[in-house]
Amino acid sequence: MTPPTTPSLFPALAAAPWWTPFLARREASAASVDLPVALAAAGHPDPAAAVAYTVMAHRTVLSPYAVGAVPSGLTALARAELWRLAETLRRVMEPSGAVGRNAAGVTLTDLASSPLEPVAQARVARLAQALLGADADALLDVYLGLLGEVGNGPASLHPALTWRDGNLEPLNYPDAPAWEELAGLDGPLTRLAANTEALLAGRPANDCLLYGARGSGKSTAVRGLVHRYAEGGLRLVEVAPATLEGLPRLLELLRPQPLKFVLFVDDLAFEGEDDAYRPLKSLLDGGLRRRPANTLVYATSNRRHLVRERLRDRPDPLDDDVHAWDTTQERLALADRFGLVITFPGADQRRYLELVRALAAARGLAVDADLVERALRFADWNNGLSGRTARQFVDSQ
Repeated sequence: MTPPTTPSLFPALAAAPWWTPFLARREASAASVDLPVALAAAGHPDPAAAVAYTVMAHRTVLSPYAVGAVPSGLTALARAELWRLAETLRRVMEPSGAVGRNAAGVTLTDLASSPLEPVAQARVARLAQALLGADADALLDVYLGLLGEVGNGPASLHPALTWRDGNLEPLNYPDAPAWEELAGLDGPLTRLAANTEALLAGRPANDCLLYGARGSGKSTAVRGLVHRYAEGGLRLVEVAPATLEGLPRLLELLRPQPLKFVLFVDDLAFEGEDDAYRPLKSLLDGGLRRRPANTLVYATSNRRHLVRERLRDRPDPLDDDVHAWDTTQERLALADRFGLVITFPGADQRRYLELVRALAAARGLAVDADLVERALRFADWNNGLSGRTARQFVDSQ
């Protein structure tokens, strides 16, 4: 019997490196180790998890219906395609009646450790179990339930992502520190938490500019949102300043998703003649096309005025542009488009040592006079008093 081709609703399967050996599983080559090796290399523990992950982690024609009713014809197609995929998977997992082993006795289970968070692993397992054991209607219910819960695409399973070359890509093992590491920032963190929780609750919330000296904890605070709110449905999307022109496409990808998104633009600043800020300005200002209600922009900057102004950038009195000052003010007013500005104070010696003590205690280090002396010496010899220096010192112990 010829194996079925890739289900048309899930074209990402055909691009998976394990798909060809997966389909070849019932042929004479079933005794080979091609499939388990390919699954292990791709980080999938077994075929069912590989299929479930790929079905969930890539966009399909069902993506626009994550919120709202799926058209009846598309629902019927999804039922048929999922069932066809389930039948293939069940044949692969039961060659010669030996569940989970190939003809050479090589196991098809526990082949890799998943990089996913436990909650995401549980969602993959839910769909994998339905693919292996549910009837067609129950399988469809599980899939549509997950679609309505977390959508599909990489954000459905990964809390941290990056926008690169026009694609949304997952970030495995994100640097998502706990806010407890940010001693002395109760005021700024309280305001950031309140705004983020408003977004998650569907209440009005503001785009946010986090302003402060280098090493003051701005970026750490935003990255820490992943640790704090991912299970509540928040996703953090890293957007490099150089990729801001792709914001309109990114917003359309996120619009139909049931999750909430913070677009994180780190270290935001522009030169006076640089027009790269315009896509961000358009997003913050709004336009004829309604902005998705499930997205906010959080930007960090060392500069309160995001567009650098030099004396030479000021209008020439002899310039024939009678509105030259308007042009200058348009550039300088970018920060005013953020509805919420949170200032992160620079570290003095008291706050620096407070953070060192908190981080050292969390790592199980002895907090004594010797530690304090070494911490101050470390700051003198390196980058001065800052939250970043405190973390670097504790990391070096």
